[in-house]
Amino acid sequence: MSVARAKLTAEEFWALHLERAELVNGEVVELVPALPQHGQIAGALVTALNLWLKQSKAGLAGTDGGFILGRNPDRVRGPDVWFLRKENIPAEFPAGFWEVAPDLVAEIVSTSDTAEVIKEKLTDYFAAGTQVVWLVYPRFKEVEVHTSSRTVRILQAEDVLQEPELLPGFTLKIAKLFEGPV
Repeated sequence: MSVARAKLTAEEFWALHLERAELVNGEVVELVPALPQHGQIAGALVTALNLWLKQSKAGLAGTDGGFILGRNPDRVRGPDVWFLRKENIPAEFPAGFWEVAPDLVAEIVSTSDTAEVIKEKLTDYFAAGTQVVWLVYPRFKEVEVHTSSRTVRILQAEDVLQEPELLPGFTLKIAKLFEGPV
């Protein structure tokens, strides 16, 4: 006889205070700690976004925040890097996960990420209202720019990452994401 486990809500998941996990269909999915290169790339991306934001005042960017992307069953994702336009930022920062989809998400893809997991994340983000997802592939030094679950551009080291409609004036050469120590 199998016993059905109760699905967690986003609020119950928050109360667990887990360091590296997401909530998928009400079930906790623990994540492997990221490699140092992962953090370096996320840092480079969020730094570039924050330098642009200092001038543009267009919103807010960060790393590893928890966002409620769906309810019943609840889905909470923690993108590696995220951006919210000014008009989408909560008036008061909630004490838990934010119930808003980031306008832009960047996920640094590790060798342990399966195609199924990546596809599931893309589906969650776009269903919740995210406009753009950047999938960063360190091994190939490439970035896939997804503007819907069916539209993708592949950028390589010599290309420039930009989103004129969402991030007017923002540019970042792809090669800058993969530079090692100075």
